[in-house]
Amino acid sequence: MADKLILKDLSDVEVTFTDGEVKIYRITAGQGISRYLAECAAHTGILTLYNAETSHGIPVANIREYQLLPVYQE
Repeated sequence: MADKLILKDLSDVEVTFTDGEVKIYRITAGQGISRYLAECAAHTGILTLYNAETSHGIPVANIREYQLLPVYQE
């Protein structure tokens, strides 16, 4: 089986909310944006996620944790 190619300009952000709900948001940025997202969220109190079509603003008070996951070419 061949290795799957990671798409460098896409990431999935898995957000676990304080109530236990888990949602995945696809963003148009590689995983290298992780530190920037964390710094902005700490500064503004909002985790802001963008993709080519939509953006989401999630108050950090509602987030238990989040992680960036790679997106593989199908």
